[in-house]
Amino acid sequence: MESEEMPGIRKAAIMLLTLDEEMTKEIIRELDETEIEAIGHEIAKLRLIPDSLVTKVHDEFMSKLNKRNKQVVGGEQKFKAIIKKSFGEEKAEEFIGSMETKKGAPGEFLRKCDPKILANVLRGEHAQTITLVLSTLGPKKAGEAITALPENIQTDIVTRMAFLEKVDNDVLAEVENVIKEQLESVSNVEGRQLGGVEAVANILNQMDRTVESELLGKLEELNPELTEKIRQLMFTFEDLQKVDDKGIQILLKEVTSEDIGIALKGSSDAMKEKIFSNMSERAATMLKEDLETMGPVRLSDVEKAQVRIAMIAKKLEGEGKILLSSGKEEFV
Repeated sequence: MESEEMPGIRKAAIMLLTLDEEMTKEIIRELDETEIEAIGHEIAKLRLIPDSLVTKVHDEFMSKLNKRNKQVVGGEQKFKAIIKKSFGEEKAEEFIGSMETKKGAPGEFLRKCDPKILANVLRGEHAQTITLVLSTLGPKKAGEAITALPENIQTDIVTRMAFLEKVDNDVLAEVENVIKEQLESVSNVEGRQLGGVEAVANILNQMDRTVESELLGKLEELNPELTEKIRQLMFTFEDLQKVDDKGIQILLKEVTSEDIGIALKGSSDAMKEKIFSNMSERAATMLKEDLETMGPVRLSDVEKAQVRIAMIAKKLEGEGKILLSSGKEEFV
């Protein structure tokens, strides 16, 4: 953008970034809170600014460009440092807190997007960019987005997500802005857990079982150790066999009889017996009769019912009401 077309507030932000901190502090002290907040937003949005643009802006305010400033780097951290030096820690935190509340947390827009539309926009992006974006979504949406991506990159994305730990907020905000611009004409706006093995396990738990098996199979060929870690963290309906009787009885009070019937339609005999043995004789008899008279059920419906029950079990574990044993743990 030419300096002539640039808003005055952005020119002011660039000017402040070219000055040393002492001079910047003196200028900021002359501004009111509204002006400081407006300039702060502009500084936070600026990244690498070409020297040619700095020169054009500088020439409008001063007769001579400070030759030391070949390039100026903006960003939230730069703005925070300037404000803290100018007003002190306490006042600076008020400004920063106010700005962050208004602009929303990084990734908020992405979490509101339709995962399939998001996947379509991301197809041409670098794998690491895709990984970053999908890692900000919840497990269910991330699973839907991965399924919508080309098969030849799905394994790579899952692997990268498993190794992803931290993401710089400035980087996430910048990527989000780019995606937002691309989605503005087509976005179907409808939440921030980042990557890691546990996140991948949660995502796979939400996916279609066929796709899940294929992904894990391909991933195992590339990285058997990582795949085993993911499998250990995954929890499926059949894993309920490892839950003690008291835990099963608590779980049965939280799930619908319809889901139990459909889920058992595609389960092992051992799983069926586990459920029957933790019901009253009358309830078990009625459920057995329902299973015998139940017509064919689509596999996808069975899997969805099993996932719903497994997720309720995970929720109950999180609340400390039941224990989901992996079968490998020792108790003393």
